[in-house]
Amino acid sequence: MTPGVAKKGVVVAQQYLGVGELPARPDPETGLPRPPPAPWFIGSDRPFQEDSNRERDPARAPSPPPGQGPVLAWYRQSRGGAFIGAVMAGALVAGLGMLTRGIDSITFWFSWVVLAVVMGVMYAILRGDCFSAGAEWMASKGKWVRTYELVEVTAHTSGTGVYVTLKDSGGREVEYKFTDLGGSDRLLFDLTYNGILHSVIAGGATTNQLLHRTLKLPYPESARSADGKHLDLDE
Repeated sequence: MTPGVAKKGVVVAQQYLGVGELPARPDPETGLPRPPPAPWFIGSDRPFQEDSNRERDPARAPSPPPGQGPVLAWYRQSRGGAFIGAVMAGALVAGLGMLTRGIDSITFWFSWVVLAVVMGVMYAILRGDCFSAGAEWMASKGKWVRTYELVEVTAHTSGTGVYVTLKDSGGREVEYKFTDLGGSDRLLFDLTYNGILHSVIAGGATTNQLLHRTLKLPYPESARSADGKHLDLDE
């Protein structure tokens, strides 16, 4: 697959892609050939496993879904990283409290209870957000989908960002925040993106425009003559 075309000296994603241009589908057991880099990844230049706050202990790796191939990539915040995030959340809440109620508010016992709850919840969230992927599947928060059998892939916005929803032919569904998966692990994101790409281009999965813009995902070649209204994916 040609990953992009030149436009004003910048490499951008293709707007349309034919079935014959799709990258190879990796082997379910080995994950080879490795999918090419997806056109959009937060921190695309970072080396694999650069994140110092990720869990690295192989013993803590998640198991694959029942009947699926092995885990080829996974990401979870380390205990230290989750603790740092919890402290930052607590500091933010404390700062807001002092701004709105005065510096003396931090001396009330109830304020410390609130801070403890906030930090505990944040720690649990950061440690609980685990992503994993195999050659043909992707999982998050106890749910998983077959990435090459997706029937619907859409994106929507909320107060905290853009979320992507994946639904497969078996009725399974996974939702993830784009910045969480798109900035966690290069291989994990590439494996997931390749499945989405095949499902959309070859499988005809339903999408929406926000998804194509968010992932810089090309439209099927057959859509070129269907409407002619698609915009450049980098706009």
